[in-house]
Amino acid sequence: MAEFSFYSHMRMFLKVIVILLLSVAALLSFFVLYFRYQLQKHRQPVPIYQAFPLPDAARTVMIVFAHPDDEIAIAGTLAQMKQQRNLQIVGIYLTAGEAGKTGGLVPKEKLAETRTKELQQAGEILGFRQLEMLGFPDSGLKNTSPDTVKAALLAAIERYRPEVIISFDDKVGLYGHPDHLHTGRWVLELCRQRADSANFPVQQLYCPALTDGMIELAMTISQTFKRNYPQDPAKGLPPPDFGIHISQQGEEKLRAIQAHRTQKHIFDDVFPFHDRISPRWYFRLFGEEYYALIWKK
Repeated sequence: MAEFSFYSHMRMFLKVIVILLLSVAALLSFFVLYFRYQLQKHRQPVPIYQAFPLPDAARTVMIVFAHPDDEIAIAGTLAQMKQQRNLQIVGIYLTAGEAGKTGGLVPKEKLAETRTKELQQAGEILGFRQLEMLGFPDSGLKNTSPDTVKAALLAAIERYRPEVIISFDDKVGLYGHPDHLHTGRWVLELCRQRADSANFPVQQLYCPALTDGMIELAMTISQTFKRNYPQDPAKGLPPPDFGIHISQQGEEKLRAIQAHRTQKHIFDDVFPFHDRISPRWYFRLFGEEYYALIWKK
């Protein structure tokens, strides 16, 4: 009789455990769905694609950014693109990020060299075929000749012949960094200036964008956004035209983030808890990267 009672209690205990686990899973799923709904919230519905809408027969995508680690904003998309064997990804960076923080890992005079190596590692993860650092001064682009920068960018475009460029927008530079803003403006100006040239290969220029819900969240939890992003929505990012579903590339995006070891403080702010939650769950929440088409030939 005692044995029967023991097994009876065990079955009841296991049932309770199963019910509790199912309840936790249901609550977690509800939280994920609600949080994703909030992040996707926007004035107009934004279509979500499974792959980046490249032009027919596109062979090269060039990313043009200011600093090593800027590519993390689109890392899931790049990881997805690298699966296309006939497509090459070219990374062009205006600076080596030497004005940033060291994370206490290297002397300041070694930061440019270290961040270049970190970018090379991230580039290997994300599928870069070519990588160039143009050597302009970090946090000094505002004092650099626009014509000099655009000449260097044009030379890179002529070398690699990209059909698509992804860079920063020309309004706020994603979150208000002056180097980002100048980079985006110069790339857009160059595309507009060369639009009528039959030899200019670029067909489309995109920039990373955010939904209204993502901006609201960033302004709540990220000191970087609070400090730099404009309060007036009219002065902020261009609205996204579409999003790319990147949850399957979450582990690669996390590895690319971790490659930039000296800049962990930035990612702790922009991607809070990224190193404490499984990528499987984290990138179910942050499962899309958004883009605006800002120029088309």
